[in-house]
Amino acid sequence: MKRILLALILLAVVPVVMNANPARKVTLKYDNETEKLTITILHPVRDTVKHYISEIAILVNDKEIEKKELTSQSSADTEVYEIILPDLKKGTKIEVQAKCNQFGRKTGKLTIK
Repeated sequence: MKRILLALILLAVVPVVMNANPARKVTLKYDNETEKLTITILHPVRDTVKHYISEIAILVNDKEIEKKELTSQSSADTEVYEIILPDLKKGTKIEVQAKCNQFGRKTGKLTIK
């Protein structure tokens, strides 16, 4: 009886886990002239309303400066977010953490040159 129950649970859970996927890549690009950080999160999904990047956290020198909550993804392949980060000096470290609403996190890092 326990084996049957375990098999039923696995059959119910496996499709959900197989459909959920964290972001594949977080790319950061900072333009020194415009002081704009462009965040591109590669996260292919079928339904941008049911499966999406739900949170983007931006840290500068290990201090969180913004956390953006999302309720859908802007396209089926990526989420792109832009923010102005003024007065960043050479050597400043930027980290962006992207969270999927179904499963997983991915981090991207950049050091200002």
